[in-house]
Amino acid sequence: MLEKVYYRNKAEKPLAKGRITRDGIQCDCCLGVFTLTAFEAHAGSKNHRPAANIMLDDGSGKSLFDCQRQVRDSITITSSIVGSPKIVKANSYSHEWDEVCSACRDGGELICCHRCPSAFHLNCLGLKEVPDGDWFCPPCCCGICSIGYLSDYGLLTCQQCERKFHVGCLRLKELSDLKNYQTGKNWFCTHSCEKIFSRLQKLTGKPIPVGNNLTWTLLKSDESCSGSDIVHANGLEASAENHSKLSVALDVMHECFEPCKDVHTGRDLVEDVIFSRRSKLKRLNLRGFYTVILEENDDMVSVATARLYGDRVAEMPLVATRFRHRRRGMCRVLVDELERNLAKFGVEKLVLPAVPSVVDTWTNNFGFSRMRDDERSELLQYTFLDFQGTIMCQKLL
Repeated sequence: MLEKVYYRNKAEKPLAKGRITRDGIQCDCCLGVFTLTAFEAHAGSKNHRPAANIMLDDGSGKSLFDCQRQVRDSITITSSIVGSPKIVKANSYSHEWDEVCSACRDGGELICCHRCPSAFHLNCLGLKEVPDGDWFCPPCCCGICSIGYLSDYGLLTCQQCERKFHVGCLRLKELSDLKNYQTGKNWFCTHSCEKIFSRLQKLTGKPIPVGNNLTWTLLKSDESCSGSDIVHANGLEASAENHSKLSVALDVMHECFEPCKDVHTGRDLVEDVIFSRRSKLKRLNLRGFYTVILEENDDMVSVATARLYGDRVAEMPLVATRFRHRRRGMCRVLVDELERNLAKFGVEKLVLPAVPSVVDTWTNNFGFSRMRDDERSELLQYTFLDFQGTIMCQKLL
């Protein structure tokens, strides 16, 4: 049975009643299906607090906001129990490595990183023989000296591009006054990364009208954020609304893609990307992902995920449009607006992994081109999310 709800006014009286469905709230009076915000407007209210005023009609006295907060709290508890994959001492990786090369996605004789699941062909790395001792892949090495992991002490990770740096190397590069590169608890390797991070924060959660009753919004999960034990009620409600939209975005993805369990964590990889799940292992750390949504009259029609590695490159590994909205140009609107904002940020290139059946669509209709092996080798320091059997494509912005 579908859960009954009603929208209350300040006097606790119901203004409209309905039932929760997969696509939204179905109104009892007109049978129309509405998002939370639209149902509030349909009830004739201008409070702009739909989750707090839509109540369960079961006598519990709970609002949808209470339910969203309860779900969020349970996820936080589960995350703290599950944690990240175990890392043992001696800087060695304790799980199975990838069975395909992280650069070309083919199998064969591979050299394995001692810090993450990544594995590579020697020729994809430009190496002629296997190095002696522990070997660390490019993303696990210092962005200046290219030497691998030393210890957790004296090693900084840029909040935006996620590259790692030895403090000693930063000092040698005349970055001794590291406080100039700090904003609160976030550290950035360059002013460019700091500016991009700041612009992303200002853009996140703010719908942008793109014509024809369409809005484009950048979302970011705050599920793994710390230091927010005391949050204003409006902040909690906004967080719950954000979580709700990300959950709908996940439904859109699952409408187009089968759930894909990561062999290392056992979790749904698409869900981990949408909710920016963290991990101590760089190969599995998805905290840098943002979710881009396109809505038509508050109905979510198209979704994409994106991660920005500073101004050098951004990736867009997952793009999906609901079946009922396909062949309407919705993906084009979503991607065009993303590219426009990336260009404003100064990002040079956008890459994506395309399945062979749609490579021509990306290259002929969206202006992408197939990435050559030498072009891919220039970006080995970045940990892109791609899938076996896909073809990496790129577009200069």
